[in-house]
Amino acid sequence: MNSQKLANSRFLQSKRSCLLAFIVLVLILAIIIPPAVVVPLRKKSMGPKSKVFVPLYVYPAPGAWAPLENVRGAEHCRVATHPSVNFTVVVNPGNGPGPDALPDANYTREIPRLASYNNVRLLGYVPVNYTNRDIGLVRRDIETYAKWPVNGSSPDLAVQGIFFDETPQEYDDRAFGYLQELRDLVKGSSGLGPDNYVFQNPGVVSDTRYLSTADSTVVFEATYDTFQERRKAKVFKTLSEDDREQLCAVIHSVPDSIQGSKLRSLVKKARKVAEEVYVTHLRVDYYAGFGHSWGDFVDLMAA
Repeated sequence: MNSQKLANSRFLQSKRSCLLAFIVLVLILAIIIPPAVVVPLRKKSMGPKSKVFVPLYVYPAPGAWAPLENVRGAEHCRVATHPSVNFTVVVNPGNGPGPDALPDANYTREIPRLASYNNVRLLGYVPVNYTNRDIGLVRRDIETYAKWPVNGSSPDLAVQGIFFDETPQEYDDRAFGYLQELRDLVKGSSGLGPDNYVFQNPGVVSDTRYLSTADSTVVFEATYDTFQERRKAKVFKTLSEDDREQLCAVIHSVPDSIQGSKLRSLVKKARKVAEEVYVTHLRVDYYAGFGHSWGDFVDLMAA
């Protein structure tokens, strides 16, 4: 029994010595080796950052713009929830500014609220019918928008640029000159500052010479299926990576089955093509509402 106790005692002493040596080694390593940097698990990259483009052709009845702006603490408010995300928002009171000096009372109430957010750039809609519209009428629309702050006696009743819809795809000297004149008019209008932003919409990849007549250009405006087809056909490969910051992609009629990881993949692909992106599941009147996945889309744009 005594020999057994002695053996047990020696075993315990050896065990304590090993434990003590381990503790000393850990302390030495902690002093000599800098603490390890803990690297959190990285989420899958969404690619280059993009802005949210919003063709806001929703009539601003009370609460109608709530999914976009922060009206009385509206649920699912996206502009306020994501202050790091920039929104380019096009307003369209009447296929342009409308026939009067000011839009109706609902617009004059809601536009200043939306304009109060630092991450929102408002643009006024103007059609040009592929440069076939009388340029005098186009000029009048631009000037009407530019005079809103004065006519409405409110600096917040303003847009910071113009969205020219229906611009041409094929190059033409006359059309190029037409667009240059409109660009110069917007850039020189004090009522459209401080951005004096020029946006044009051919809806397809147009002749790249037209890119110089605008700050941003819609190179895709069509259905989800068409977007997938054009990607496979490598249509967007004709655009250089340097052009991306001047481009916008608008994808509508997204199938309801495109949710979760599939929606994430779609938004990532669109962001790779363009600096500004709009995605909606709506198939009818897709610019007159937000759709059930609007919040998910904006969350992905913030990622």
